[in-house]
Amino acid sequence: MKTLGFISNQITSALIDLSSIVWFPVPKFDSPSVFTRLLDEDGGEFSILPKGQEIIAVKQEYVYPLVIMTVIRTKQGEINITDLIPLGETVIIRKVESEIPFKVVFRPRFYYSLYKPIIGGSKFVNPRGRDCIAFLYDFSGKVKRSGNYVWNFSNGKGYLIANYASDVKHGVFSERGSTLNAMYERSFENTINYWKSTDVKDVKSFNDLYKASIYTMLGSIYAPSGGVVAAPTTSLPEVEGGKRNWDYRFAWIRDSSIIAEALLEAGFIVEARRIINFLLSLINFSSKPFYYPLYTIEGTIPPPERKLRWLSGYKNSKPVRIGNGASSQIQLDIEGFFISALYKYVKLTNDQVFLKDVFSKVKYIGDWIAENWSLKDSGIWEDRGSPQHYTHSKIMMWIALDKIGKLANLIGYADIWAKERDKLRNWIFTNCVKNNYFIRYCGNTDDVDSSLLSASLYGFIEVNDNIFINTLTKIENDLKTDVFVKRYKTDFMGEAKHPFLLTTVWLARVYMRLEKIDGAIEILDKINKISRELHLVGEHIDVEKGEFTGNFPQIFVHGQLVIAIKELNEMLTDKNII
Repeated sequence: MKTLGFISNQITSALIDLSSIVWFPVPKFDSPSVFTRLLDEDGGEFSILPKGQEIIAVKQEYVYPLVIMTVIRTKQGEINITDLIPLGETVIIRKVESEIPFKVVFRPRFYYSLYKPIIGGSKFVNPRGRDCIAFLYDFSGKVKRSGNYVWNFSNGKGYLIANYASDVKHGVFSERGSTLNAMYERSFENTINYWKSTDVKDVKSFNDLYKASIYTMLGSIYAPSGGVVAAPTTSLPEVEGGKRNWDYRFAWIRDSSIIAEALLEAGFIVEARRIINFLLSLINFSSKPFYYPLYTIEGTIPPPERKLRWLSGYKNSKPVRIGNGASSQIQLDIEGFFISALYKYVKLTNDQVFLKDVFSKVKYIGDWIAENWSLKDSGIWEDRGSPQHYTHSKIMMWIALDKIGKLANLIGYADIWAKERDKLRNWIFTNCVKNNYFIRYCGNTDDVDSSLLSASLYGFIEVNDNIFINTLTKIENDLKTDVFVKRYKTDFMGEAKHPFLLTTVWLARVYMRLEKIDGAIEILDKINKISRELHLVGEHIDVEKGEFTGNFPQIFVHGQLVIAIKELNEMLTDKNII
C-alpha cells in the first residue's frame, strides 16, 4: 500500500494520498464517506494539483501533531499544502501557498460514492438526503471555475475548505451561518495550537515513530464518548486483490484496551481513563460481560455486515464491506485485555476510589469467566469457521481471573476466584501443550499461533520457561518471514499470506525480555523504515514489496509500538547504552 497521510479532529478523520483527500467519512469516523477514491478511482476526491506542469517530487511530513504538510515540486516552482481537520467541525481546511498556478478537483459523492450530488453553486447536496458539502476558499490570487468540479487558481496563498453540514439549512449557507461568520484562519491556527500543546516526552531511540504512534492513537479517540476506532478505514485488503477486506471503524474491546495501556505507558492518564470508562459502560450483567467483541464508537450495538457492490475496491480488491460480522462471535480473550488495562491504571495511579466504584462490574467479569471458561470461541483472530478451545483465549481468561483477584485484595476483598483459576491453568497445560509447546487450540493440531507470544507479556508464564521457549522456537520456525511473524499458517479462508504487525511487535518485546536486544531493535528498525516520513503503520506487511497491507493506520499496532519503544529505551538506559 502506498504511503497515506492521516488527519483527525477526534470526531472524524481523512486520509491523504499525496495531495488528494481520498477518504473522508462524515459526520464521524464510522459514517458514509463523501470522498471515497481510496476504494474506487471514481469515488470522489478533493485534490490540489499543479496546472499543466509535471510533478518532480512530493514530500510529506507532520509539521504538528495530526497536521500534514505536502510540498509539490515542479520545474517552475512549488505548492505548499498544510492539511488539518479543525476541532469541533466536520470541515477540512487546506492552507495553500503556491508559486505556480494550480487546479482544484472537488468532486464529492454521497454514501460511499453511490449518489452523485445535486450542484448549486459551490454547494453539493445529497439527492437522497438533506446533507451537503460546500467548497469554500479565501485566496489572494485569481480563481476561475471550469465545469462542475474543477477550479483553476493562479499563484498565491489562502485557505481551501470542504465544509460538511447534516442539512442544507445548517452550516455556512444557513441564515444563522451568515450571521455567525466562520473564520477559518482562526480555527486553523487554534487547532494547531491545541495539538502543539500536547506534551509528549522525547525518547532517544525511535523517537519519531514513538511520537507519531501516540498522536495516531489520540487521533483515533472519538472525543464525545471516549471510544476508539481500531482503524479509520474499511476494506483495505490484507492481500491485494483478495477478499480479506473488513471494516475496522468500530471500538473493539481488545484494541481499545491495548490502546488504553499504551496511553498509560506514555503518560496520558486522563485519556486512558476515558477509554476505560467507555469500556466499563458497555458491561452488562445478564450474559457475557462484553456481549459483543466490538461496539460502535458511541457504545451502541454494532450494525450488520454488508457489501457495497458498486465499489471496485482498493486496487480491485472486492468486496468492500461496511459493518463487521465478527460482532456476532463469541470472543473469550477480550475481558482479559480489558482487565489488564484496568489493572495497569490502578497500579499506576493507586486510584482505589475509582476501583471501588466500579468493582461490581469487575467482580461480575470474574464470576462469569469462572463459570464459563470451558466454552469454545472464535479467538483473537475472529476465525469465521468452527469455534475452538483457543489456547490464547484460555490464557487471557486466566489472566483476567488472576488480576481480578489482585485488584480485589488491593481494596480489602477476598480473591474468590483462585480455585477456578487453578482449574483453568491445569486445563491449559493438560490440553493445550503438545511436544512441550503451546499449540494453537485444544484438539487435533500441531500448529502454533503467534498470539501465544503474549502469554509471557501478560504474566501467564515466565519468558524463560521451557514450554514458552519451545513455543517461541516453533513460532520462529513455522511463522517467521524475515524478522516478522504471521498470525498462523491457515484459517477458514486459506493461507495467511502476510506477517502481522501486532504479534511482530510482541516478538520484539519477548526478545527484550530474553536479552536479545539486537533482535528487538532489528524488528523496530524495519517497521520504522517502512513507515517512511509520516511514521504510520498498517496491519500486515508485504515483505517482498516492503509495504503495509490491511486497514491503515492500524491503531493497536501503534499502541504496542509505544510500549515496545518505551521498554527498549528503559533497557538501553539501564545498560548505559544510551
